[in-house]
Amino acid sequence: MPNLTRLGLPGDEQSWAALGFTVTDGRIRIGAVECTLGGPGWGFDEIRAAPEQLGVPYLKPGDALPPVAHPNGVTIVDHVVYWVPELDAAVTDLTAVLGIPPRRRFFPRGPEGPEMAFYRVGEPFIEAVTSGSPPALVGVAFLTPDLDAAVAAVRAAGGPIGDPKNAVQGGRIASVWHGHLNWGIAFMEPKPRN
Repeated sequence: MPNLTRLGLPGDEQSWAALGFTVTDGRIRIGAVECTLGGPGWGFDEIRAAPEQLGVPYLKPGDALPPVAHPNGVTIVDHVVYWVPELDAAVTDLTAVLGIPPRRRFFPRGPEGPEMAFYRVGEPFIEAVTSGSPPALVGVAFLTPDLDAAVAAVRAAGGPIGDPKNAVQGGRIASVWHGHLNWGIAFMEPKPRN
């Protein structure tokens, strides 16, 4: 199974430190994913076809940062949002590059919402969303075991974040104000297991 090991994020060190992340030389280690600041992109530990067909900058591996505890309590990248013009073609391309089919493909917000395909790539998912727009990474969600503590840490660091609310997929979510980096950023707490 391919793993997402590299993720490019927009913005600078100050913007991400304000969200409660520990930033080292323009990079953030979140679980198994090495994040580089300065612009969206991604990289995987293995691919089966040329990644350029996905329309997203491909990041080459570099020296890995050691794991670190972030003040916001984030432990992993939950999912990356990948807008695609048309889902059938995107599924064909993603399946060719990753060598795996989507885990699920459906309309999670009902028939009025966009169709999505979900690929498990290690810790995170890729959430491919029909948008009618050119391919682009447009957002990321981070997982934390305590969303209230994460929101408090982001606010203490000076970051703009909304109040926690119930998430469509279960659990709770708090979104960073869109103007902060002009990118979709959310912190999520999983639903309790029974």
